[in-house]
Amino acid sequence: MNILFAILTAFRSLLPTGGEPEPAKAPPVTAAASIRLVERGAILAEDFDAQDLDRAKWRVWQEHPDRTTVRQDNGRLNLTARGPIGHNGLWGLTTAKYRDVVLVGELDIRSKGSSPHRLALHLCGGDGVRSPDHWVEIDMVDLGEKARFSPMAALPVGENGHQDQFLDLPHPAGRGFLCRLTLNGDTNLTELSVKAAEGWQRICDPVGLPLRTIHTEVKLHGSQGSADAEESTSQAWFDDVRIYPRPENHHVGIRLVRPDGGQIWFRENNGWPPKIIDSAGRSRSIEDIEVQLRTAEGKLVASVRSSNMGFYLLPLKDAPWEVYPVAVEVRVLLDGKVLGKPLQIECKGVNGLYPDDVYDVVMR
Repeated sequence: MNILFAILTAFRSLLPTGGEPEPAKAPPVTAAASIRLVERGAILAEDFDAQDLDRAKWRVWQEHPDRTTVRQDNGRLNLTARGPIGHNGLWGLTTAKYRDVVLVGELDIRSKGSSPHRLALHLCGGDGVRSPDHWVEIDMVDLGEKARFSPMAALPVGENGHQDQFLDLPHPAGRGFLCRLTLNGDTNLTELSVKAAEGWQRICDPVGLPLRTIHTEVKLHGSQGSADAEESTSQAWFDDVRIYPRPENHHVGIRLVRPDGGQIWFRENNGWPPKIIDSAGRSRSIEDIEVQLRTAEGKLVASVRSSNMGFYLLPLKDAPWEVYPVAVEVRVLLDGKVLGKPLQIECKGVNGLYPDDVYDVVMR
């Protein structure tokens, strides 16, 4: 009995104050080796590059299949129409109970006839029982040498959709337009804008858009009721349609992990903040590590130190980017020196860094 008591007493003396065995010190943190996406922040990212339409994302909505075509080919969604038509295009099935968002898409339309059709990039809450069918959209009409962009909206009585305002831009052959709807979750105001040669141009005053959920629709409307509308024809396309969290309010998450996904830190005697071991074998506070987000050219966007166990949130409120996704560089530093190498996240089409993304940086 005395021998057993002595063994138990010796074991307890090795336990930290909380009564749990002290974890072994982690291996040294010497270099950032690679980066991998853990969770994408984008709610929708569609490049229409697949051979077939993704039926998990879209429902074909054709009120007049005899006068319209809706096809995904050659890396775009291609639409045609003749005469008076209703709604024809795609209804987005990707919905979210999420209001602080940006909807971006590339689009173009060319029409013949005196009653041109309207191409619509549409932000909506009408997904059935979860949200009323309040919506705002950018409508584009081909006027020959010019393209006209105007708002359309379905809002509660008393809300101003500013449908008397519009923006005309030059419409040279072979050119499409990048359009953006930004819904501010703090104010419920939506800004509608188009990228012109001289930069982003506002289409109208901000539109109040009360809703609970969001999705998008990309489609053609007709010019119903016009006497010669049967003679009007249009060809249109959409590409690279994406919805993502508004960067002013949403950060990029970076986690520092071991190659097996384990933690890089340890807690000595249950102390705080957690510790790491540097390349010289010294025990250091994890707060000595700095994580930076930079542009692809190396300009600093955000820098964060944290005691929160190797998880960093880097703000985008001061970022220079106008739309996402983007290409970036991630650096991990200790004592002002880059550990390993700067890590690149490339951007191609709808793939790249978005607000609210989470990445693992693998440390060796």
